[in-house]
Amino acid sequence: MAKFIMTVRSNPVSGREAEYNEWYDRFHVPELVMTPTFVAGQRYRLADVKPFDYPGYQKPEYSYMVVYEIETDDLQKTKEILWSPENIGRIQKSTAFDSSKVDCQLYTPIGPRVLPRK
Repeated sequence: MAKFIMTVRSNPVSGREAEYNEWYDRFHVPELVMTPTFVAGQRYRLADVKPFDYPGYQKPEYSYMVVYEIETDDLQKTKEILWSPENIGRIQKSTAFDSSKVDCQLYTPIGPRVLPRK
């Protein structure tokens, strides 16, 4: 079975960060990983430590990211299931989520998973 990841980068509505985080942890991630072919999800917050400055570095637009793991032999079918009215309808919404600007991407691996040599 092929493995993929889906990343979602977003921000809370100004002044509603606690509500956004509670909704994401209690409802959104658990409900989304119930989508067929989704196997896991994990949230991340932008670290307080900036990476090294380098030419072209731009401050990130998003403070939060979720990485969902997907296993399927038909990613197009997974996308159709994910965005189906039945699936979207069962997932609780939150007005603390700033839906005006979200970055959602699907990624496919292009090389082997590399571990450090021992």
